[in-house]
Amino acid sequence: MSDNFVREHQTHYESGSAGTSPFPVHVYKHKDAEFRVVVCQVPGPLCHLAVCVPTLCADHKGKPHTLEHMVFCGSEKYPYLGYIDAVASHNLGQPMNASTYPDMTIYKFAGLGQEGAANVLPVVLDHVMHPLIQDNHFATE
Repeated sequence: MSDNFVREHQTHYESGSAGTSPFPVHVYKHKDAEFRVVVCQVPGPLCHLAVCVPTLCADHKGKPHTLEHMVFCGSEKYPYLGYIDAVASHNLGQPMNASTYPDMTIYKFAGLGQEGAANVLPVVLDHVMHPLIQDNHFATE
């Protein structure tokens, strides 16, 4: 994990289903922005990650959801539409997906093992923290 993050919490999650083992869950907090990255090491070859960002809004006109979509259009460092999915694919992972709720937006992705996820994570964080927001992106959203 980057020097910008501090491990805030570590636990094990138990699904309660018969025949399943508990798996480790790590929560990292960004030093400046104070958002968290939750790393759930589920059994299997993929390492799933979720970045949860508070997105409170004074009205319900879809601004957080529009911003969610714009994150996929590129970032300052990686100004290419679809770059996140290309990096995930290169690391034998799954394409990034996101969900917007009234109080937060969650960006979910996976990479093959910890190494694959670690390769995708900096690209995802750059897109989330520094999205490339251009006027033409608003036209499609």
